[in-house]
Amino acid sequence: MPPTPTQWNPISINEIQSLCGDFEDWVLCGGHSVALFTGDDRRPHGDIDISIFRSQAVACLQAIGKQKVFLAANKTLVPWDGSPIPDEVHDIWIANPESNEWILQIMIYDDDEDRVYYRRNRAISWSKESHSFMKDGIRILNPFVTFLFKSNQPNLEPKEIDDLIQLIEKGVGVQWKKESD
Repeated sequence: MPPTPTQWNPISINEIQSLCGDFEDWVLCGGHSVALFTGDDRRPHGDIDISIFRSQAVACLQAIGKQKVFLAANKTLVPWDGSPIPDEVHDIWIANPESNEWILQIMIYDDDEDRVYYRRNRAISWSKESHSFMKDGIRILNPFVTFLFKSNQPNLEPKEIDDLIQLIEKGVGVQWKKESD
C-alpha cells in the first residue's frame, strides 16, 4: 500500500456514484450540500464529503474497494482491513491509489432501524426519513443536521463560518421538499 496521502484532489459530485459502484445510499454533505441547498456556491471547496449510515458502512466501503479506504480514529488514519467499522470511527477518507491523493471523505452517522443519532449527544435523534432529501437529482443532508454539526465545533474555520452564515441567511427563503425518486 502506498504511503498515506497528504494532499486533496477531490472528485466531482458527478463522480461519486461511479466511485461507490452499486452502493447508492450516500448523502452529499459539507460545503457542497450547503451550496446546492442555497443555490449559492460562493466559496472554494478543498474537499468533498458524503455521509452514510453506520449500518451500511461495510457495504459502501466494499463497493469502493478497501485498497483506497482509511479509517480516522483518535487522530490516526488506519488502512481499512475489511472488518466492521469500530464505534469510535466517524470519518473515513478515500484515496486515489494511483496519485496518492485524498479524493473523498465519508462521514458515518450512527443509526438503528428508524433513527439517526447525533454522536455528541444521543438524546438528539431524528428519523431516517428526515435525514436527507433530493435536490436537483442529488440526495443532500438535511441543512438542519449540517447546521447542528458545523455550529458545535470549538474552533470554526472561516469556511465553516461562511457555511453557517449562508444557511442562516439563505435557508429561510429556500423552499425545500423531497423529490420523488
